[in-house]
Amino acid sequence: MASVNIGKKLRDARLQQNMSLDELQQITKTQKRYLIAIEENDFDSMPGTFYVRAFIRQYASAVGLDGNELVEIYDGIEEPEDIETAIQYQTLDESRTQMYDENTQGKRFMQSLPAVIFSLIGLAIAIVVFYITWQDRQANPIIQTPASEIIRESDSTPSSESSQSLASSTSTTESSTSSSSSEPKAPTEVNFVSESGVTVNMNAINVSEPAKLEFSAVTGPCWVGVYIATAANNDNGYFYQETIQPGQPKSVEIPAGTTQIVVSLGASEYMEFKLDGQKAEFNPNGTGIGPRNINMSLAYAQTQQSEHSQPAQ
Repeated sequence: MASVNIGKKLRDARLQQNMSLDELQQITKTQKRYLIAIEENDFDSMPGTFYVRAFIRQYASAVGLDGNELVEIYDGIEEPEDIETAIQYQTLDESRTQMYDENTQGKRFMQSLPAVIFSLIGLAIAIVVFYITWQDRQANPIIQTPASEIIRESDSTPSSESSQSLASSTSTTESSTSSSSSEPKAPTEVNFVSESGVTVNMNAINVSEPAKLEFSAVTGPCWVGVYIATAANNDNGYFYQETIQPGQPKSVEIPAGTTQIVVSLGASEYMEFKLDGQKAEFNPNGTGIGPRNINMSLAYAQTQQSEHSQPAQ
């Protein structure tokens, strides 16, 4: 085991962010008792080394540390320690051999100087390219348009036969009265169905029309994209996309009649969202962090109506 105190390092980072263990449990989807065991370096109480490494990475990511570095420390690769070397200087008469060695070192330095300069220039170019690439990624979403079949509902027109039947019925009726009664709307239900890799399948029933999505970043920023095939976006591209910051919730109204949406999340561990006020539990099994593509089917609430008509006497 490495000499570095992994648990103390993680705990100090959590306290610096004023984050409680309960909040950390909600973010990492890791049981609180395992988080406490990590802070106390009690790795033997965990199910196995695979879970230890996974929990350390999730903990570190939530508090802004490098999880891979801590896992390497856990595996036995220790961090380099600062070693203070006592240098003793002795006054010696320079001999011809020492002078020759110093001259040789000076020549070697001058010969290697061009290579050092070119290396620095190459490093500067690499930094500039990286910065430009980073700016482009900030302007364009990392997650591309998900491969999901979107079914659009088209307006239906009554057939000529139905129109004739309606006209005939109208001509034989001189007066009619109609009354409608509606039952109270049941609350919207948002259900987790299945998952495969970064793809999550969900459905929602008793949805209001139009439906409303509410996004809220928890402890860090998260890019959100809502994909809906509409005429406005030519059935291609995101209906809505934005990087949401903590403390700045956003809401999106889904066009009426939409039956299928895809919600893409960049850093899903930082995001919570609701549909018609009902929280969408898109990671109930705590399978990890990172990007998620959430395919959601919508079924709208139906209001029962009855019509009564009386023929003329």
